[in-house]
Amino acid sequence: MNSSSPVKLRRSWTRRRSGLRGYSHAQALPGVLIALAILASTAVAAGAQKNQPSRFKYVGGTENVRYECVGTLQILDDALAFHCDSDLVTVPYRDIETLQYRSSVTRRVRKMKVRWTAIPPERSGGSKNLYFTLIFRAAGATHVLILEIPEDQMRPYLAEIDLKAGRRVEVQSHENYSP
Repeated sequence: MNSSSPVKLRRSWTRRRSGLRGYSHAQALPGVLIALAILASTAVAAGAQKNQPSRFKYVGGTENVRYECVGTLQILDDALAFHCDSDLVTVPYRDIETLQYRSSVTRRVRKMKVRWTAIPPERSGGSKNLYFTLIFRAAGATHVLILEIPEDQMRPYLAEIDLKAGRRVEVQSHENYSP
């Protein structure tokens, strides 16, 4: 075979252009396959976690829900619904007075004169927000619902709640800012 065949010229040109002199593509294939497998497994794990519902824990309020019951929060067209075991608390957006997401339950909320079924926690989430507080009116009385949820799980809910409720969730900022 002639040394100036088009196949050999193309191969050597490709090797020089990609910087793979003396390194064949067959040797790189196992590394590429491993990298693709890692990327695929990471994407599947992220997708599974994304589709898994966030777990909200009832830690205080006026509702008849078992203390520290873990459930889900659904954002419906006209209300928020907290499902926990057989308990269901539905809060229409029009009845919501306050929405807060903070590292601790505010003193104002803890000192409210309402019929508490579970006393709000005094502990703090430190520099991370942890407590989602809803204050709403129902049947002429003030009601409070305090749910615990880690910041990374609550983030996707915030914008949708703002949009559906027609009001902003008061989110505590933990950024250190010095002019």
